Parts: sequence; structure tokens; C-alpha cells
Amino acid sequence: MVVPRSAVKITADDDYALYSVVVFKKVHDDFAQKLRENKFILRDFTYDESALSRQQQELAVAEVTERELWTELLRLSRTNFSEAYQVLVHLKVARLFVESVLRYGLPAEYVGLIIKPEPKTTKKTLSVLTTHFSYLGKTQGKQSDSSGAGVEDFAGEYQTIMEQEFLDFVLFEIPWID
Repeated sequence: MVVPRSAVKITADDDYALYSVVVFKKVHDDFAQKLRENKFILRDFTYDESALSRQQQELAVAEVTERELWTELLRLSRTNFSEAYQVLVHLKVARLFVESVLRYGLPAEYVGLIIKPEPKTTKKTLSVLTTHFSYLGKTQGKQSDSSGAGVEDFAGEYQTIMEQEFLDFVLFEIPWID
């Protein structure tokens, strides 16, 4: 029925396998019937030179189009990433100003610093900044309320803000891209 050594496994996955098999014309119908009985799916293949050349041309056009689109994407992403990063830094600076005014009041006399510590010295740098700017925490008004209910209401309303780390100085992290 099948031409000897003509069964070739083309591809396979977890559920299915695709084989190429050559059979004689006079037993084609019997072979197809046996495959259906064993719950195999038969797909007839006829070789067409024009279809093959057409597919190769389409593949070449698709490769050229992909290269053009890829270069356009790189150009746009370089431009827009730069602009987006500038906007991010601008928002962080505006947030630094607002946070400083809300914490320390007017007039807005403050100094903004950008520090890029080495990854190994991040904790040490934070502890040095905390000790250096510890005097800023003393200017914050500490209210002593005799009734504990007001503090609990305040904590309940602003719980997410209070769960964040609170330092004596304003600190914002900007992701650094090398």
C-alpha cells in the first residue's frame, strides 16, 4: 500500500503529528478508508510549481516589509522614549516642589538633588541622607491630642499614604536606563 521508507514525520506537537506518505494510485482509496477507520485525518497534496513560487515571492515581500516596519518602530521608539522619560522627570520635579511646599511651607526654600548611588551602596546612601537631613523632621508639628478617636479616624482615611515609608526629606526614585 505505502511506498517503503516514504513516511516522513514533518512536525509534531503535544496532540498531533504531521506525516508525509507516498502511496500508489490504485490503493489510494483503500488507504484513505483505513486512515479514517483509525481516526486519522487525510489531506491530499498536489504539487504546484506556480503556488510554490507565489508563496516564495510573498515571503520575500513580507521580509522586506518587516525590515521596513522594524526600522520605523526603532526610530519612533527612540524618539518617543526620550520624550516620555523627559516628561517623567518633569513630573517628578513638579511633585518634588509640591511635596516640599506641603511639608515645609512657604517660602519655598529648598534644594533638589539627583543622586545616582551604586547598587551596592543604596542602603548606605539612604542612611547617610537620613542622618544628614534629620533636622528637618523636628520642624514638623507634632500634635498631641488627648482623645485617641481623632488619630484613628485620620489613620483610617489616609491609611495608604501612611503605609508608605516616611522620611524627614522628600525622596522620589527615577528609574535609571543605561
